[in-house]
Amino acid sequence: MPRPVPIRDASHPDAQKINSLIRRLMGKPASRKRTAEYERLLTLWAAATRDEFEPAA
Repeated sequence: MPRPVPIRDASHPDAQKINSLIRRLMGKPASRKRTAEYERLLTLWAAATRDEFEPAA
């Protein structure tokens, strides 16, 4: 049975948009600010994809 597609709203940006932001960020020079933003974006990505992947066994 197919899994339902999770509903996204403005408070939950979709993973593709977050991936795009991460790629753009990685083009910038390394800095503490970039590291903090990368961590923030990874947290958003994890939340956006939580319903898309099965947990590892």
